[in-house]
Amino acid sequence: TMSMGRRSRAAPVRKTASVRKSEALPFTNAPPSLDGSLVGDVGFDPFGLSVNSDYLPFESLKWYREAELQHGRVAQLAFVGFVWPSLFGTLPGDEAHNFGELNPLAAINTVPQWGLFQIALFIGALEGQRYLKCIAGDNEPGDVGLGQGGFNPFNFNYSEEEYREKQLQEIKHCRLAMIGVLGAWWQNIYAGKGVIQQLNEAFVEPEFVQKAGYYFPDGI
Repeated sequence: TMSMGRRSRAAPVRKTASVRKSEALPFTNAPPSLDGSLVGDVGFDPFGLSVNSDYLPFESLKWYREAELQHGRVAQLAFVGFVWPSLFGTLPGDEAHNFGELNPLAAINTVPQWGLFQIALFIGALEGQRYLKCIAGDNEPGDVGLGQGGFNPFNFNYSEEEYREKQLQEIKHCRLAMIGVLGAWWQNIYAGKGVIQQLNEAFVEPEFVQKAGYYFPDGI
């Protein structure tokens, strides 16, 4: 009985927090802030930003997820802009407006000044709405009121599991697009041509063609 009494008075055993391996970097551990509950969380935080309060805006991961989604969505649109003119053509132009430039980085210089102003005004209005809803407001990261639960012209009606799957698909597309547009941008700077233009040249027969093994010009 004495031993049982001692056991009952003993301090409870504390459970240690389980360590989660990073899926993105299997040779490291995921930080405790990334517990897998966030859609698309693969434990990728090599710089420890999610656990450093000095670099965590609003003391919440919501800011980082909002930034990731927004950068990814812009990257998807940007990559479409890189390839669309070469695939489907451009708007008709005139002497004062050159809309036939297929180099995406050079095309920005052909946009009229008032055109750039309209673009900046439109983007600013969208960003203002996003800030009010997703950052200053209570909306989930990336929820700008489009689709299920908001303006829904296509009548999307996903179950909770389906909706989470769609969120996972989007974040994967966002991450892939950010890498893809970075590669397209760098290759465009290096070659001075659009992505599709460079791909087309890979299938063009060179001007100088000789059979294999012919190393000497005629007359020698």
